[in-house]
Amino acid sequence: MARNKAKPKTKNETKAPVRRKHDPFFRYIYAIPENARALLRLAQYKNAELRRMLASVDMQTLEPIPGNYSNVKEWGEADLAFKASLKHGPEIFVGILLEHKSYRRKDVLSQIYRYVFEIMVNKGSSDFGWYPTKAIIIYNGQKDWDPMAEFRAKYRGEFNGHELPFECVLVNLADIPDSKCFAERNIEAAVGALVMKYAFDGEKLKGVVKQIVRMLSKIENDARTTLVEKIELYLHEYIDEDVVEELRMRMSIGQALGIVTAGDRRRAAERNGLRRGKKLGAQKEREKNAAREARIAEYLRSIGVPAEKVDAALAIK
Repeated sequence: MARNKAKPKTKNETKAPVRRKHDPFFRYIYAIPENARALLRLAQYKNAELRRMLASVDMQTLEPIPGNYSNVKEWGEADLAFKASLKHGPEIFVGILLEHKSYRRKDVLSQIYRYVFEIMVNKGSSDFGWYPTKAIIIYNGQKDWDPMAEFRAKYRGEFNGHELPFECVLVNLADIPDSKCFAERNIEAAVGALVMKYAFDGEKLKGVVKQIVRMLSKIENDARTTLVEKIELYLHEYIDEDVVEELRMRMSIGQALGIVTAGDRRRAAERNGLRRGKKLGAQKEREKNAAREARIAEYLRSIGVPAEKVDAALAIK
């Protein structure tokens, strides 16, 4: 019997997975040092390794490392690079690298290794040309992942017992308690963590919408509007359209929060256009009637009708 020839792979089957638009959402929120601090504060509740890693760092001194690498843009790498001082001891900076992943990637440590020596450059030092780096992988994928465990199991022997030339820990957003996010004073950072945590699970995301609405209602209107629009754009890439629409309704965007989205503006313009048309029509009708009454009054006075009778005649509708 002749063998069936294998069907050639389609373009969609052979190409790499499409990169989702988590990058601009992640950068928009966490490129701000205050927000990055809040995210790491939330992550430390259940991550002892992260607590150990950051115990010696004065997180209040966190500042972005300038350059295209850490710019907030709508394209490019999602990573964010910062530097910070130590709490005690010598006056040196350490590098804090945030590398976001929404899926497991085998070469993530090689990627970070490259960043450490290309990006964490200490240009002000003549004897130590890069910042000792603490890399933190922020992960919100659908499956459990521990790249450090994979590295130690597969490669440690080949390095004769030595570790990587940088510290590294994984933060799984699934491990951040919702209750801690609800109570977090930095609303923007906490809402971002919640949205990313449930970006693949519309039902669970709907379960925290009420609390997200309450949190969003506490921040200033312009910042709230921009954040909500970023959330909508981000979720459109991960969750079915009908779920996003339901979320929009349940979040009362443009209603309970007073937030006006592009769709709200369009529909409002249409309604306002109709109202303006009706108002203009009514105004023209009133002007037409007033002109007619003025002509009648002028005629009645011209033929000698007393003023009180003119007024009485015009009062009859």
